Amino acid sequence: MVYLLLAIALMMMDLRGQYADRVRGVLLNAFEPVFFLVDWPSTALLGVQQRFKSFESLLEENQSLSRDLLAQAAAMQRTQALERENQRLRSLLGAITGEVFHYEFAEILQVDLDPFSHRLMIDKGDQDGAFVGQAVIDGAGIVGQIESVQWHMSSVRLISDPDHALPVQSSRTGLRSVAFGTGSTDTLLLPNVPLQADVRVGDLLVTSGLGERFPPGFPVARVESVERTQGDTFARVSARPLAALDRGREVLLILSEKIQLHAPEEEKVGTTLPSEPDVPTQPGGEGEP
Repeated sequence: MVYLLLAIALMMMDLRGQYADRVRGVLLNAFEPVFFLVDWPSTALLGVQQRFKSFESLLEENQSLSRDLLAQAAAMQRTQALERENQRLRSLLGAITGEVFHYEFAEILQVDLDPFSHRLMIDKGDQDGAFVGQAVIDGAGIVGQIESVQWHMSSVRLISDPDHALPVQSSRTGLRSVAFGTGSTDTLLLPNVPLQADVRVGDLLVTSGLGERFPPGFPVARVESVERTQGDTFARVSARPLAALDRGREVLLILSEKIQLHAPEEEKVGTTLPSEPDVPTQPGGEGEP
């Protein structure tokens, strides 16, 4: 009975004061060197393997990366032009602010894919400017968001976590919904899609920007199946995440910055009506101005 009452008291205290999170944060900071010590052998082995790669494989990899870089550069030219055009149109329509995104590289230290909790540890923490709620991506799409920050490390909750929900929208139709994690790294569920909604297999889902955690327009998943059962209110939609949630070694942290948008002076010409010129008053007969 004493243990039972003590457990109930501790649960009530944690519910009101979040003491468990504080204790966990202190313990993580205290044991932070252990993570680096445990990860050191694999990091050293990976470095040795990379040093002993054959010259031929490095040459082939360099050529492949050069081709990919050229293709990406060509695509970026169009992307930058569209971004400038978008900012110009928004400024002409009276938009006040826009967003510029900066990215910071981070390495994955540890991956935890427990069925009830999908998390990973990265080597960026409070000293590097990481913060709770910061969006994390890789080269293909959204990975998750930072949920706790230590001095030199951070914990990231993956979008496949059963307790994670991500506002998304279809890039084809603009339909908004919420993608929930399922505990599987290859499946997200959208349970709140109306039965008659225009959703098709292959549709790209991107972040909608609602909730102000994930910036809008970043790819999340691609629809894999749509099940419509007569009599149900909602369709059952499943999608496959685009990010490498269970593999890969690097991620990017997103930092958005608000900027002021102004239309160029030459574009403002003609947007306002000129004032009527003053008509001089002439002395004279009746009826004359």
